[in-house]
This record gives sequence, C-alpha cells and structure tokens, in this order.
Amino acid sequence: MIHFSRFPKLLQWPAIPFAAIGFAAAAALPLMSAPAHAINDVNYEGCTDELIDAGIAADTAAVACALSLEPSQVSSCVTNVLSVASVVPEDALTACSRDRRPDEVATCVSSIHQTLAVDDSQEVLLHCHRSLLPQRYSACVVGVADAAGYATDEALARCIAAGYQPVDVAPTYIPVN
Repeated sequence: MIHFSRFPKLLQWPAIPFAAIGFAAAAALPLMSAPAHAINDVNYEGCTDELIDAGIAADTAAVACALSLEPSQVSSCVTNVLSVASVVPEDALTACSRDRRPDEVATCVSSIHQTLAVDDSQEVLLHCHRSLLPQRYSACVVGVADAAGYATDEALARCIAAGYQPVDVAPTYIPVN
C-alpha cells in the first residue's frame, strides 16, 4: 500500500506564487526609485541664476523657476532664445515658461533665425510658442520659405494656419462635375 503525505504538497503549493511575487517585487524596485532620483536632479537655483543673468528681475525669475516642472529647461530656453533673437527677456520667459516643450521652442526660434532672414524676432518667438510641435513647425517654415520663395512672415503664417490646405499640389482622382 502506498501512502501519500499531504503535508509536504500543501507546503509546496504556496511556494510558486510567493516566488513569482518576490521576483516581481525585486524587478519593480529600480522602477520605483527612478522618479525620486529624477526629482533630486531638478536645479531651481541654477534656473534662477541663469534667468537673473539673462536680465530678468529676481522676483520674476524666482516665481518662474518655482512654478516650473523642469526649471533647467525653462532657463536654457530663455538663454538660447536671447542668444539668437532680439526680444525682450520677459517675452522670452513668458514663451518658454508657458510651453509644454521649452527646449523645442528654443530650437524652433534658433533654426528659423539661422536659416532665414528674420525681420521681426518677436513674431518668430510668438509663432514657435503657439505651435504644438515647435521643431516640426520650424521645419515647415524653413522648408516652405526655401521651396516656395516665401518671405519669413508668409511662411510663418502658412505653417501655423490649421485650416490652410494647399490646392492643386498633387493630381486628384476625384471626377470634376
């Protein structure tokens, strides 16, 4: 007669789920520590110093950096915009601090200024700030101005207009009535 011991099988069954939970918890530990590490890298002091050096009042710089999710991006955006465009520092701060992608706003302004002849830097900054995808917008402005021979102002207006659809640029297969 064969005797089966139920006691060892009862102890073996919970070992598999507990081991799986242990491995999952061990794998999740580095993921849980990543946001805490990223928060420590935020440099509010550097942001405020850069904005003050750019010519912005200390109180305005402190408020802008304190309200920013990524203060280093805001301050670098302002300094990059001021290095290529002739705008008021407060206008650059307004555009950079109120945008979701301040680093892309600076890239947009600098790429348009480096490629095209710009008469009004304030308009370029305003249009780059208004765009949802500033880098793509600057590629549109530069491409349209180069290919179509438009002035910078006309290219800015054409690329920002959501309702603008070019006509007769490709053959159509829709019958004409």
